[in-house]
Amino acid sequence: MTRSSTDQHTTQPVETGDVVLPSNALSVPEILAWHSIPQELITAMAGSSLAEGLERVIHFAPLPLKPGIPMALGGASGSGKSLTLAKLAARYARQARQSKGKLRQPLVLACDSTPGSYIKLASILRGCDLELVKAYGGMDPEEIDGQDRIILVDLPGLCVYSPTAMTEMREVIDRTKARLSLVVPAGMDPEESTDIAAAFHHCGADSLIASRMEQAGRIGSIITAAACGLSLTYGSYSGSINEGFTQLTPAILARRLLVLPG
Repeated sequence: MTRSSTDQHTTQPVETGDVVLPSNALSVPEILAWHSIPQELITAMAGSSLAEGLERVIHFAPLPLKPGIPMALGGASGSGKSLTLAKLAARYARQARQSKGKLRQPLVLACDSTPGSYIKLASILRGCDLELVKAYGGMDPEEIDGQDRIILVDLPGLCVYSPTAMTEMREVIDRTKARLSLVVPAGMDPEESTDIAAAFHHCGADSLIASRMEQAGRIGSIITAAACGLSLTYGSYSGSINEGFTQLTPAILARRLLVLPG
């Protein structure tokens, strides 16, 4: 990992008001440690540029979203899952509208029966040219004409430590015949994100979307989750469904890690 002349010095964090911020004179390994990235991953990324190190420990790839094949977004309660789904839905709704009839409007299956969840999702998606269907417990997309259109599945937020919740999620995925992608928020405890990512990977998830990157200083949770074998795809940087949604690359993520708050 490339080190500048300042890398030889260890500088203590500086205090600003009630918040302790990292000093900009920290070395790259110290910055990664500040993000709460485990030492074994820091060691695995050493010996080259940070972007090259990230590419060694994380697989970066586009979200495997194809017409006619449902994509279910899951995650812990409060992870930003519904907003992330809305960003994807709004993007494909715009593409369908601009295609002048060549592409079909996206279909969103609302599978979270938690009181208020459907109303919240419908409110977020208001104004988007798409079809939103209540599908509590899951629904075969062929029953509602899901052919040749983008299909997104809003799963209930859950606790991965609950066997009942995980079983219910798998049942919804089976009924909707969906691929599974995990949404992990920046700022989550990295050990918790590792547990969640490992549990979702065991359930068949193969991709990861990083949410709430604009709300967090420390983003180690994204690194530790992706290192569990999930391909890192998009990163969300805004609370708006129409902006701040970027395909993450090693270079983009390296810059985000190195630009410290304060």
